Amino acid sequence: MVSKLQSDLTREADARAGLERQNAKLNSDIFQLNARIEEVEASARSAAKNKISQLEIKIRQLENDCSAESKARGDAQHALKNLDRVIREKEFNSDEDMKTIQRLQGQIEFQNNKMKALRRTIDDGEAQIAVMQNKLRKAIHDVEEAEERSAMLETQLVRGGRGGGSTRITTRRVFTSSIGPASSTTVTSSSKTE
Repeated sequence: MVSKLQSDLTREADARAGLERQNAKLNSDIFQLNARIEEVEASARSAAKNKISQLEIKIRQLENDCSAESKARGDAQHALKNLDRVIREKEFNSDEDMKTIQRLQGQIEFQNNKMKALRRTIDDGEAQIAVMQNKLRKAIHDVEEAEERSAMLETQLVRGGRGGGSTRITTRRVFTSSIGPASSTTVTSSSKTE
């Protein structure tokens, strides 16, 4: 009976020693796990801190990009407004140029009509001058014929003079001015003396 109790106590002691070894091993494992957890947490904190720093840098870059894009958008809108103003000015100037062209065309047409009327007046004047020149040539021709007849009459009078009286023939030229060459008119007068 005693040996059985001793055997049971031995088994209990062995079991207790085994439990203590397991407990020691578990404590060692827990310590290692806690150390590992601390390492992991430190690494995670460092990685998170680095990630947060990178994200903050990225955010600042994005903010700068947004600011630059906003500025570029504002510049583009300002340039668009300026372009729209320039286009309106060009359209206004184009309308003014078109009005000026139409006004100049009207003036040119008026001047052309005026020149045509002046040309007609010149043509009419030239026609009247031609008619007057023809009349002048006819008048000169008539004067020349009258001079010839006057000369013939003078000759006849000189030859046909008889008796104690004598016939005196006076020929007087009267010059008149007109358009064209100078012309002359001969006036013949006779007087008889006893």
